[in-house]
Parts: sequence; structure tokens; C-alpha cells
Amino acid sequence: MGQEAVRYVPDVKVVEGELRPATRAAKTILHAMDEAEASVFRVQPGGGVPVHLHSRVYDYFVGIAGELEIAYEGQQGSGVVRLTPGAFCAMPPGVRHEVRNVSEREEAVFFLVHAPQKGYDNIRVPFRERASAFPPPPEAPAKG
Repeated sequence: MGQEAVRYVPDVKVVEGELRPATRAAKTILHAMDEAEASVFRVQPGGGVPVHLHSRVYDYFVGIAGELEIAYEGQQGSGVVRLTPGAFCAMPPGVRHEVRNVSEREEAVFFLVHAPQKGYDNIRVPFRERASAFPPPPEAPAKG
């Protein structure tokens, strides 16, 4: 295998992605390989990423613009952290979490690394002890 090319993004604050209307968030993948995926999320006011967990993958968040709340529940405790510009949060595998833009007017932007990317899963689950900011996932149709 040959050497990979250098990837450079002069300003991740202005990276655009395709908006997902249901979550009012856009994800742009900057780089992906088995070891990790690096992406930028732009989240409109009130939007975010619904409750989920990863069975084998860490999420590493860095705030870029605006303010987000990351609510979480895990075996080591639960809580809410504020992701502001320059803030960092490491979410271990197995921890239920959701990300929400708490602003009514300002878009929020964060940088996210999934590591490892190989074996990535996104399992939609409800919180056990707190209410989610987003509606639950639709029920799967009954098989008959």
C-alpha cells in the first residue's frame, strides 16, 4: 500500500454537509480509515444527535462554535457536559449519549473522531434515567 495524501482543511468552522432534516444536523467526513474517522457536525438550534451508544467505539468531541449539551448515562455515572469552543469530551464505548444544540438562534459546530472506525456501530437506545431531547426511534414493524 502506498502512502496516503495529506488532507488539509483551512477552516473547519465553514465546512458544509448535507443537512439531515429529522435531526437538524449535518455531518461532513473529513477523513476515514479503519483506525479512526474524523468529521465535522453543524447543528442548527434545537437540533442534534439522538440517544445512542457504540459497543466498541470511542467518540472524541471538540467544540468549535456555539454551545452544545452532551447528556450521558453509563456504568460510571450520568450527567450533562457543555461543549463550548475549545472544550473536549471523550465518550467511552457502552455509554448512552445524545448531543443537542441548546441555543434558540445560534448554530453549533463540533469536531468528532470515532476510534476505531472499523466495527463502528450506532445503536439507538433510550436513556434509562432521564428524558431525551428527541423523540424515540420508530418501532420496528411486527413480523407476522
